[in-house]
Amino acid sequence: MDSIADLHVHSCFSDGTMTPAELVDAAAARGVGLLALTDHDLLEGARALRDLPGKKGVSCVPGVELDAMDFGLNFHILGYGVDLDDPCFQAFCRENRERLEEVNRRLIVKMERAGEPVSLAEYEAFTYEPTLGGWTALHYFLSKGLTEKLAGGLSVYGKYSHSYSCVGFPSISEVSGRIHAAGGLAVLAHPGEVIPQEDMAAFRAAVLSAMAQGLDGIECHYSFHPPEVTELCLALCREHGWLVTCGSDCHGGFGRSRVGELPVKAGSLPGIERIAHLIEKGTPE
Repeated sequence: MDSIADLHVHSCFSDGTMTPAELVDAAAARGVGLLALTDHDLLEGARALRDLPGKKGVSCVPGVELDAMDFGLNFHILGYGVDLDDPCFQAFCRENRERLEEVNRRLIVKMERAGEPVSLAEYEAFTYEPTLGGWTALHYFLSKGLTEKLAGGLSVYGKYSHSYSCVGFPSISEVSGRIHAAGGLAVLAHPGEVIPQEDMAAFRAAVLSAMAQGLDGIECHYSFHPPEVTELCLALCREHGWLVTCGSDCHGGFGRSRVGELPVKAGSLPGIERIAHLIEKGTPE
């Protein structure tokens, strides 16, 4: 447990640019010994990682990142140690992934009605190379000349005041319950990216409200957390005995962070033994 932990990375199966094998290579090169591939609302990348014939000394925990909606905010919940072959959990992830795509379809409809050169039929037939990162809508906007760069498509959502609240994502309680039913641990991802920080007392109260919905821990160490958020979350975990995790949220070339960029050792994370014991078993080496 003296190696670096990175328990939040994404592959080209969702919106990253790297394959699971490339993520393992990058992790090994940066001294990461404990890794979790947590693609958005799908399990295919984690299964591909599980089935890699060799992992270069990198221990891998089955993972996923699930969207939830509570208190008017779009929370992300990390599931660790979930049974990737559980048919009920697979179905739940597929349903959530479909909700995620429905957000984009509804945006396309708004744009089409506003006279933009887009159509839902064209969008649904559109394809792109997954290793370019991002998601279908961003590539579609780029192909239509509506943006100059892939990430520029993010501004389109704001232009149309279009949020993830337009579809019925499940509550934090339901998501955490589903993760637990699949044998996993449920962790609040990057609260500093979700909850407003103008008033830190209100931020603390919001984190406590989220954690009360059945969560097991907080992603305290996160590439884009300001120090005050990290310290507050660590203090809450100490106070309540919650699990502490660490994640880069690496998306490869579609993002600003790298695998293992936070020099946090796995052994320094309170409660990490609860995750370490969920490392894939029976994985071919």
